[in-house]
Amino acid sequence: MCDTLVALAPTTLNGHAILAKNSDREPNEAQLLTIVSHKTHSEPRLKTTYIEVDQVRETNAVLLCRPFWMWGAEMGVNEHGVAIGNEAVFTRGGYDATGLTGMDLLRLALERCDSARSAVDIIITLLERHGQGGNCDFTKRFFYHNSFLVTDTSEAWILETVGRQWARKKVSRTGAISNLLTIGSDWDDLSPGAEAFAKQKHLRRGKDRMDFAASFSDPLFTKFSRARTRLAGSLGSLGLTAPVTSATMKAALRQHDDPDYALGAGSVGSVCMHFGGLVGDQTVGSMVVDLDKSGPIAWVTGASAPCIALFKPLTLDAEGAGMFSEDRQEEALNYWLENEHISRNLQNNYTEKHRAIEKLRAPLEQRFEKTMSDAPPEYRKQAARECFELEKEYRASVWKAIQPLDHPTRHSPLFSVQWRRENRELVRRWPTYRASSENARAV
Repeated sequence: MCDTLVALAPTTLNGHAILAKNSDREPNEAQLLTIVSHKTHSEPRLKTTYIEVDQVRETNAVLLCRPFWMWGAEMGVNEHGVAIGNEAVFTRGGYDATGLTGMDLLRLALERCDSARSAVDIIITLLERHGQGGNCDFTKRFFYHNSFLVTDTSEAWILETVGRQWARKKVSRTGAISNLLTIGSDWDDLSPGAEAFAKQKHLRRGKDRMDFAASFSDPLFTKFSRARTRLAGSLGSLGLTAPVTSATMKAALRQHDDPDYALGAGSVGSVCMHFGGLVGDQTVGSMVVDLDKSGPIAWVTGASAPCIALFKPLTLDAEGAGMFSEDRQEEALNYWLENEHISRNLQNNYTEKHRAIEKLRAPLEQRFEKTMSDAPPEYRKQAARECFELEKEYRASVWKAIQPLDHPTRHSPLFSVQWRRENRELVRRWPTYRASSENARAV
């Protein structure tokens, strides 16, 4: 489960396009920050998560937020100022056992495109040639199709897919996607084989123009994902009177469906999703991308639970803290694990600890935003590094603030058992988590 939203000029205060996304996956599925440099390639083939595809001669520099075990990514931005988020969608078209995952398609598009429109075209070409498929879950079997929200500095597109079929629609002003098909008969372009495919499956809906969503949506999975609730929350955040800012987008990603949410159960209806009960996923990584024409600025958590995580700025040419190349992915994992310990500590007395963290986090994020807006483009790299360095002091302050509040909270037996199991499994899989936890407590 995931959510992605976008605001284009003139709805934004600074006149930039801004894209935001939460990645909702299994709670122990670490989400790594990965920077890949601009490259030229001599090898003819490329291994993605499950299959090989033809490699291109030259690929863009990209910043990705990706599940640690996948080649592809849930969200990212490239050097040309193209940003993409993707979502699982549940359809009646049937799922293939192997192929390109939605995450593979996202990364391939970012590495090869120079505009939002070219990114959409690349995804369509790869989809029609290779299909989509393969298990997309960490420890279980979970198959789905994909939708994409693609934006550059001036325009955005929604692309929704079913197998090798697709529909796309240009975004006007603001838009959002979640875990459901949203393009009905209002598509701008439809795959040439979509009508025949729908008729063959006895799924076609719509009169003159085929209704893509009505034809292919799986109503049961879509309903239980509560995607409509989350989509409404995202669109509601963008429908406010004030112009949209990066801070608006961060607040949108932090939404809970219950304003008095207290972390006593899972929350599949929340944009900021939490694991527990019948909810198997939670938000494990978040990104907001400000597509300034002088160079994109990505605000990342590198952590689960954006409701308490700190958003830090990154630029694609930054070096040092927060920028983990492909040969430094163990460091990226340890960074996520360090932040994860704070998130899991909130299981005891979430409400009071959340308030204590917010008092520290809000002014620091405002400081970061002012630092990046005031910095000329040539100094943003250094400013981003400085913001990441300040996170170390911030993390120490958080521990000092929440430790006096560390008293047990009554949870349902099921919720407690589930989290004890997840915590044991996290320590078993990555012993460094225990070490980083002990170091954090010693601060």
